[in-house]
Amino acid sequence: MEKKPFHEQYEKIDVPQDEVLKAIKTGVNRAKTGRKSRKNKAIALSAAAAAGIFISSSFMFPSFSKVMADMPVVGYFYRDLVGENLAAQKLITKLNETASYKGIDVDITSAYYDGAVIGVTFDVKGKLKTEEDGRVMGFYEIFKGDENLGETKEIVYMEPTENGFTGKIQLSYPKTELPADTTFPLKFKSIGDKKGAWRFDVPIKQLPFEIKTVDKESVKDGYKVHVDKIITGKASTAVNYTLTMPDKEKNDHVYLEYFDNNGNSIHWLSDARLEKKKDGDQIIIKGRTTFPEKLIDKTNYVEVRPAIALTEDYQFVTLNEKTPIDIRSPRQDLSVLIENISVTKKKFTVDFQVNQGDKKRLYFTDYGNFARNDITLVKESRKNIYEEPIKHTVETLDRKKLRFRSTFQLNDNFTPEKFVLRIDLDNLAVNMPHEMESVKINLK
Repeated sequence: MEKKPFHEQYEKIDVPQDEVLKAIKTGVNRAKTGRKSRKNKAIALSAAAAAGIFISSSFMFPSFSKVMADMPVVGYFYRDLVGENLAAQKLITKLNETASYKGIDVDITSAYYDGAVIGVTFDVKGKLKTEEDGRVMGFYEIFKGDENLGETKEIVYMEPTENGFTGKIQLSYPKTELPADTTFPLKFKSIGDKKGAWRFDVPIKQLPFEIKTVDKESVKDGYKVHVDKIITGKASTAVNYTLTMPDKEKNDHVYLEYFDNNGNSIHWLSDARLEKKKDGDQIIIKGRTTFPEKLIDKTNYVEVRPAIALTEDYQFVTLNEKTPIDIRSPRQDLSVLIENISVTKKKFTVDFQVNQGDKKRLYFTDYGNFARNDITLVKESRKNIYEEPIKHTVETLDRKKLRFRSTFQLNDNFTPEKFVLRIDLDNLAVNMPHEMESVKINLK
C-alpha cells in the first residue's frame, strides 16, 4: 500500500433533498445527529489518492463529483472521458426524448452504455434561476431511488448554452448482470429553482465488451477481497470483486487502491454495491469498481492493494479523574495520554500526548487536526451524539513529542459534573489502515 497517508476527509450525510442541495452548494456536509460514523468522516481525495475506495457493510457512495470537478488538479479525472472517447469512435447513440413541466423542457440528446458505464447528455430550456457562476443545478434520481443499488440521488450542474443549458450524467451500471438492451430510469426532481418531475426511460444498448474471469484474493484476519472478473469495454474497464468480512466488525472498512505495472495509481470513476447478504457470522458484498479508460491499452496488469481501517468507539474521561490517564485502543496501536486537566470558572484546559510521540506513517498535520477535532468537551447526557464541539483553541506544547493543549471557553452555567472529555481515535484509524497482501491481475 502507498505509504503517503490521507490528510483530510470528505463528509457525507443522508439528509432531505433541500438540505442536500444547500449542503453541496456551500461545500459543507456535516452530520447533525447520531454517532459521527465513518461514512460521515471520510477522506477528501487528492489527485494521487483518488483511487481509494472505502467499502463498509453499509456501503456509502458520496455525491462529490461537483466538489471534485471544481478542484483544479482533480477536475481532469471527473470529465466524461468515456463519453469523449466513444464520441471520437462515433459510438454515441443520438436521442431526442423530451419531458416538460412548469415551463421547463428537458431533452435527452444522447446516451451510451459501455461495459458497465452509462452516460447520458441532456439539454434544458426555460426560465431558471442560475448559480453565481451562471450554471444551473439539478437534482435527479436514478433507478426509481432503489436504495439497494447504493447512491441513487445525485446533484448535476448544467452549463449555459446559447439556447439554455446542457448537462451530462455518468454512472456505473448498478446491477450484477449487464444486459444487452435495457432502459435507464431517470427522473429530475428539481432544476434550478423549480421542483417537479421530469421522467425518462432512456433506452441504452450495450456496446461490445469482453469479460475476463479472475480468481485472485487477499485474506487477512477474517477479511477477504476476491477479484472475480474484469469487464473491458470500448472506452472503460470495470473490476468485479467480492468482499467477505466478519459481521461483528460490520462498521470496519476495507480500503482498495489500484496501480498499473509502473506503480502509478489508477483513478477510478465509481464504485457500486451490486449485492449484499449475511451468511452466518459473515457479511458478503459484491461490488464493482469502474475506471474511465480501457486499462488493457495502458498497462499489462492491475495491482490491487487492500487494507483494513478498523472502527474505533468513543472513549470518555470524567473531569474529576486523577491524571495521568492512559487511553488506548483495544484493537490497534493507538493511544492518548491525558497528562493534566484543569477546570476554572471560565475555561477548561487539557494537556495530552498522542501515540506516545510516535508519528507512525502520518504527518504532524494529521495529529494537529486530531487534536483540534477529536479531543472534545461534551455533555455527558449527549456524549454518544456527534455535535459541533464547544469552542476551543489548540496549542502545540511539543511538536516532536506530539503534545498539545486544548482550552475550552466556558459559560457561567457550566457544571463540571455534567460534562466529559470525549476521545475519538477513529480519524487516526482511518488514516492508518492495516495492509493486506496485494494481488496482481494480468490483463493481457
